[in-house]
Amino acid sequence: MLNKKLLSIAVIIVVGIGCHSTPDIVKADRLRNFPAEISEGDIVHVATGEKITFPQLADSFDSTRIIYVGEVHSNMESHVLELQVLKEFYKRSGGNLAVGMEMFKRPHQEILDKWTNGEISEKELLYSTDWDYEWGYDYNHYKEIMDFIRDNKIPVVAMNITKQFGKKIRKKGIEGLSEEERKTLPEIDTTDIYHRKYLERILIGHSHGDTDMSGLFEKFYLVQCVWEDVMADSITGYLSSPKANDRKLLVFVGGGHIIYHFGVPKRVYRNNHLPYLTIETYEKRALNPDKDHPLFAGDIPLQPADYVKVVKLPEPKKTKVVLGIMIRNLKEDETEEEREEKDRKEQKYKVVMDSVREDSPAEKAGLQAGDIILSMDGEAINRVFDVIYHVRQKKSGDTCQLEILRGEENITVDVTFFESKK
Repeated sequence: MLNKKLLSIAVIIVVGIGCHSTPDIVKADRLRNFPAEISEGDIVHVATGEKITFPQLADSFDSTRIIYVGEVHSNMESHVLELQVLKEFYKRSGGNLAVGMEMFKRPHQEILDKWTNGEISEKELLYSTDWDYEWGYDYNHYKEIMDFIRDNKIPVVAMNITKQFGKKIRKKGIEGLSEEERKTLPEIDTTDIYHRKYLERILIGHSHGDTDMSGLFEKFYLVQCVWEDVMADSITGYLSSPKANDRKLLVFVGGGHIIYHFGVPKRVYRNNHLPYLTIETYEKRALNPDKDHPLFAGDIPLQPADYVKVVKLPEPKKTKVVLGIMIRNLKEDETEEEREEKDRKEQKYKVVMDSVREDSPAEKAGLQAGDIILSMDGEAINRVFDVIYHVRQKKSGDTCQLEILRGEENITVDVTFFESKK
């Protein structure tokens, strides 16, 4: 009898201790497995804390249908990892691979199909998908990835909604959308408590001390959930379609959408239960001992990813060359009948200089406000985008021959590019 009483007391004490200290135990256990010392280039298997090589990581590709790589959009090393995974997964799948990309929006799927089939140029891809507005990050970070996709005719799945649609949802909520707009959305899940905690942490980190965050957070959270459910819907829709043809899928998406698995991966898995793995990019930086580890939030008892690749913080941005002009599209004179026959994307414009910046390459070359750009290096200029794309191909010391119309006179001007701090 005495032994039974002692046993009962012991059980109560152990249970009481366990309940009281569970959060601390969860946090300590998760950090204990992660290496105390990590270096740039390390790949860590999070569940065991083991550092592994890329070939060892690649061995796990064979047993999965979906791989998510969480990128840091502005970090080139993150995109180098994506390209490395792309090439290896493509080889191991026997070429039976598709790529899902957050960077492209669902209305642009037809454009991506043309890219895969080699039917359009890089310039046409960026213009037709409105890359600068819809995504905005440096395309050079993605260029080798997109070239490999085109060269090997790999299907690309456009995953997200347009920026304009996201703004409308933030402003009006889903209930404020038209019936037709609501039909384009899957069911949106806003009930995941740990997902909510994570995004609250993100928003507070950008609040700059603003304490009245409740209304702002709900709008922010809704749009985040819409993004993630739409991207998950794009993935499941593709993999369940005949055109997937049992392909494996590699997904490139912001790291915040896959960390702890509760963003896109969880939403996909509950729909198709296909095996997957996540690879998170982690920028190595000095840690504040008074704060949670960036990968291990104290109030989220989940593993951040299956694997973590450690990369260095990006170098300060290099100064880009500029032409030094403000320009706008000026429609060519044409009849109303001619305009109606043209698709908006095919309309021809004149590009006129509204102003020329002092001490810029344009001013040094003698360009003036009112000049109309007809061609650059022999390539016809039909819209502002043509000028922007052409200048992006230049570096300091390069020259460009511009044909311009000044009044009634055609003039050829040579511009030499140099870096400008302005």
